[in-house]
Amino acid sequence: MKKIKLISIFAAVMLAFGVTVSANAFSDMPDGEMGAALQNAVDAGLINGVTDDTIAPYDNITRAQMAAIITRAFSATEKSDKVFGDVSADAWYSDVVSQAAYMGAFEGDDNNNFNPENNITFQETYLVISRVFGFDAYKVSGKDFMLGDCDISVLDAFSDKDAIASWAVNGAKYIVGNGGWTGIDGKLKPTDYITRGEFAILMDSIVGRYIDEPGTYTALADELIMVRCGGVVIDGLKSNHNLILTYGVDEKGCQVINSVVNGVTLVLGGVDKSPVETVGSDGKTKLSPNDAYVRIRGNYYDVRVKTPFVYLDASDAKVQYYNGGKNTLVSISIQ
Repeated sequence: MKKIKLISIFAAVMLAFGVTVSANAFSDMPDGEMGAALQNAVDAGLINGVTDDTIAPYDNITRAQMAAIITRAFSATEKSDKVFGDVSADAWYSDVVSQAAYMGAFEGDDNNNFNPENNITFQETYLVISRVFGFDAYKVSGKDFMLGDCDISVLDAFSDKDAIASWAVNGAKYIVGNGGWTGIDGKLKPTDYITRGEFAILMDSIVGRYIDEPGTYTALADELIMVRCGGVVIDGLKSNHNLILTYGVDEKGCQVINSVVNGVTLVLGGVDKSPVETVGSDGKTKLSPNDAYVRIRGNYYDVRVKTPFVYLDASDAKVQYYNGGKNTLVSISIQ
């Protein structure tokens, strides 16, 4: 059974007001694929109902609620310096919107508004998912090609592909070509609002496993895996999917050894919270991480470190492509 860590913002808000939310049987649980996806999340304790006996599968998700779900799924806590004009500091979603912006999940509109109360569409969701799961492509330094790019033809199987807005085409093609999304009833539904049940289906199709407990994990399936805590050792993984070390990986660290990852290895956690001052070749002083809490051994196709002050120890790994963010360090030899 797939286990999707999907936290309901509806439940979170209700709990804040002292309402008990149960994960028992729901009177409005749908049948079929949607029901199975929602039940998977409920059985794993990942999504709660909006009341004691309803899960509201057909309720739309707002942009603020999506920000809350995504930040919790990735254990994100850091906030962005970006300020949206329509997000007040005392709004319930102020922190999660800031955290989602830090993740790069959302950028806001041309007027610097987040539009938190607007229902989110499928095509907006595709863009968010492609960013945070590492499905998006990037230009390889010194080379004239985009790593992870997909041809637009991956969307040909969908009858409503022409309804996708130009700004959302890349998000749609990346989630199909790199994420394996097959749509709902053969459609992408780009301009439709996404419901709680539909989002559960989407997540159920993408994420194979969350690792939330420290320990050594062997014989893992070839599926997208997200590590959400420190103290984890993954041994012998053979995967054609993405491996995501979320912000939840702390100083207890994460090791991925004796493994082959042909998808993206996305490192978000393992931050050194006591960086040191170093002097660069330009004579300027800057802060750099000193301790490596994330170590990988084996063969890796596309390694990305997106969070500042992460030092990745890949000294004994074979890495074909590496993309590091600002204030990151890596001990690596590109193969």
